[in-house]
Amino acid sequence: MFGTLFLKECKQILKSMVYYIYVIVFVMFLTSQLSGELTERMEKPQPGQESYGTVNSRRESDIMEKTLAGLTLETYHNSYATYPMGFYKGVTLNETELASVKSIVENCSGKSWEQVMQDMEEHYANYEQNTIQGTMQAQISYSVVVREDLSYEEFCKNMEQVCGIVGAGSDYRKEVLKAGVGVPMTYEQAVEEYEALCARDRITGATARLFCDYAGIVLAVLPVFLGVTRCLRDKRAQVVQVVFSHRASAFGIIVSRYLANVCMAFLPVVLTAFAMQMPYQYHAETIGIAPDVFAFLKYSGIWLLPEIMTVLAVSFVITELTENVISIFIQVFWAIASLFSTVALQGNFGFHLIVRWNALGNTAEYWRQRPELLVNRGFYFVLSLAAVAVTILIYEKKRREGETVYGKIFKGRR
Repeated sequence: MFGTLFLKECKQILKSMVYYIYVIVFVMFLTSQLSGELTERMEKPQPGQESYGTVNSRRESDIMEKTLAGLTLETYHNSYATYPMGFYKGVTLNETELASVKSIVENCSGKSWEQVMQDMEEHYANYEQNTIQGTMQAQISYSVVVREDLSYEEFCKNMEQVCGIVGAGSDYRKEVLKAGVGVPMTYEQAVEEYEALCARDRITGATARLFCDYAGIVLAVLPVFLGVTRCLRDKRAQVVQVVFSHRASAFGIIVSRYLANVCMAFLPVVLTAFAMQMPYQYHAETIGIAPDVFAFLKYSGIWLLPEIMTVLAVSFVITELTENVISIFIQVFWAIASLFSTVALQGNFGFHLIVRWNALGNTAEYWRQRPELLVNRGFYFVLSLAAVAVTILIYEKKRREGETVYGKIFKGRR
């Protein structure tokens, strides 16, 4: 009985236009974010290169110098990037506020604002500003040395003052500072990272993380449309009495529907992952590395499957309870909140629905934080099962009390 229900649900999903829109949007989003050009960033570093990229640092001295550099640049342009409620908002200060921020920069650096500006101009003069690469290299290497007697605690208090002036959601919050800063990578660090990329990630592992990073963003929303569509399908088709009199248990009906949606939602993820892995698998073979041919599948199963399960389970329980599409709006809000509450694009997974690792490589740091990722995904796996259990109870209560299957649970009987 269960297998029959499961296959029937899969066939119903394949007949739905919503499903094909889901597939198209997912594939288009991923192909626009990932391309074979990433292989250019997987070459062995050579001595004397202008840049080896950046590496995240949590050293207090690096945090102070790079944060102060960012504050100096924003103050110079009088344009501060903030993200109140998760959305970008540019802030321009008045003369009094601007003078206060300049005073904070002077206090932290031990130099006058004019001297700080002169040092910045001398630094940028060493780079070609007419090219994007030159501008990026200048920004990556720019830092403002703090005064010798400035403690990290005092620096943080100064940044709290900046937050009070600039407003909520700036880059000078404590949680942002704790996440670390990007500092120029040395040749030795670049070689070590390349060796880890080849030995532990086997090339495809690193690109699989990047794939999951982008896929996780769109999968925090897309599956909800499948869940809502399925939960409301019988009502739209006006087959309430047929479903109500179905001999199958509430457990069998709900679980078969849920698993069918999970499998069909995960199927294009797997197929897209294997297709997008090919260029990186080929690149690994050309440089003499045995690629992990199942890297994309393994990462997708651990990283993305619990997210799909959670989004679908939540959409099931809310839709079954309310009999409308409100779960779509709830899920969109949750996804946006999760995305913009993440202060670091590499790790610090916490309990965010959308977990990020927007970097090609940084292998050693990933494996250090991997246990936190597993706890995060395990939490959402359990949460999805709990939500499905609640959906079964709601569904069974409706049948047991003799109401229509899609009647609201809190609807009074006459």
